[in-house]
Amino acid sequence: MLELGVGCFVTNTKNKILTNSALTYANTELTRRAGGLKSLLNLQFFYGQPEASVTSLSLIILPVAPDAWHNLLTLPANNLDWLPQNRVLPPGATLPFLDPIPVLFWGAGYEDGHKPFAERREDGTVVFYADIIAATLFLLTRWEETVVPDRDEHGRFPATASVAYKQGFLDRPIVDEYALILRAWLKVLCPNWRPEPHKFEVKLSHDVDHVQRFPNWRKGARTLLGDVLKRHDPGLAKDSAINTLAQIANPRWDHYYRGIYKLAELSKAYGFSNDAFYFMAAEPGPFDPGYDIQAPFVRECIETLLQEGFEIGLHPSYKTFEEPSRLLEEKARLDAVLGYSEYGGRQHYLRVQVPDTWRHWEQAGFAYDSTMTYADCAGFRCGTCHPFRPFDLHQNRELDLWEIPLIVMEGTLFHYRHLTPQQVEQRILELAQRCSQVEGTFTLLWHNTSLYQNWTVWRTTYERVLKQLMELQNGQVPEFVQNVATV
Repeated sequence: MLELGVGCFVTNTKNKILTNSALTYANTELTRRAGGLKSLLNLQFFYGQPEASVTSLSLIILPVAPDAWHNLLTLPANNLDWLPQNRVLPPGATLPFLDPIPVLFWGAGYEDGHKPFAERREDGTVVFYADIIAATLFLLTRWEETVVPDRDEHGRFPATASVAYKQGFLDRPIVDEYALILRAWLKVLCPNWRPEPHKFEVKLSHDVDHVQRFPNWRKGARTLLGDVLKRHDPGLAKDSAINTLAQIANPRWDHYYRGIYKLAELSKAYGFSNDAFYFMAAEPGPFDPGYDIQAPFVRECIETLLQEGFEIGLHPSYKTFEEPSRLLEEKARLDAVLGYSEYGGRQHYLRVQVPDTWRHWEQAGFAYDSTMTYADCAGFRCGTCHPFRPFDLHQNRELDLWEIPLIVMEGTLFHYRHLTPQQVEQRILELAQRCSQVEGTFTLLWHNTSLYQNWTVWRTTYERVLKQLMELQNGQVPEFVQNVATV
């Protein structure tokens, strides 16, 4: 027998991945999202068939077969079972969305799908034929990234190699949706239970890759030639020339630098004041601008942002992905500027190696990471929009680090998906609504450099997004939801 959280868990699996510690972790993550179980002291959880008689206040989850995780990796695309909600929920229960529910894992012996997702038996117990514990662990730990070798040109695990992309649920926070289903069945077992709902929040974040478009004469001349010969834009070339000359006198006139302040200004205008600005503290390199974090105009910007209530964090350089010693060096530089050492950040180019990067961040003393999305496709890489502490399957422990999943980066929609401004707006807000439905946190990345080219178009798009995100956070019905409802 394995005791976990409230009541007891019994496991009959021989799967080496599903250790007692891992099961405890997955159970805790699910029940936390479901609303907490502090008032359900008599409730028993069983992972596997109970070996003895149970009370009517029992919930049983039937575990997957030992080879189920590997089988999921080789499952042909779009081959999961998707169940209508009347085969998932107890009678009379509803979810804040109408979509069918994908089943990642059936309990061993029920893979043919002849049973519902969950049901109440004649003895009063509730049994889940879908293994939501294994699914939670599979998604939150990103185990598949440790066994699937696919990588892109920057060494990143691509969205297209993921089970979520292949099976069509990358745009769904499945772990959080499973938690709402669990909540509904817990209410059946304990009608007087009052779950503690979470509050939907928006977290705006900004990676400051560049503080200057023209850090020196050589860069300015190269950009000027590109504007004329490659981009065939004389107007932009004129602007480049003027801006290059102007910043010699004062780098604070640079468009990229001013873009940082513009982002802060827009956030305050629309009621957001908890944005995170992640600055770099790297040496120059092929993928790193190498601006000086100690430069007076950079420190002035950081101090102004802090005074206005914004958060400052680190944006570690390209090579820290493979060289944790660089991560420590760069963090020490920002520590010196800030005067404190506990904060969060995000990896440059979204370069992450699971679980190594999480370990490196824990060892460096970061409070949280917010890198976990895909560069090539927006969505829920970890199957959740709730902050969580990662679990290291190799070391069989929960890490002392929070992960705040990044849901969408604007560059993904601009450069990888090639969406129009209208489509960008719609996609961002669709994902935000998904987060709202499961009481999670919607984290958006918008670079200060994205306010420069096509300034009016993208600034207008961003402003429209901010307006509707604030309405969504305040419980109002945003314009994009009203438009969908009237179609």
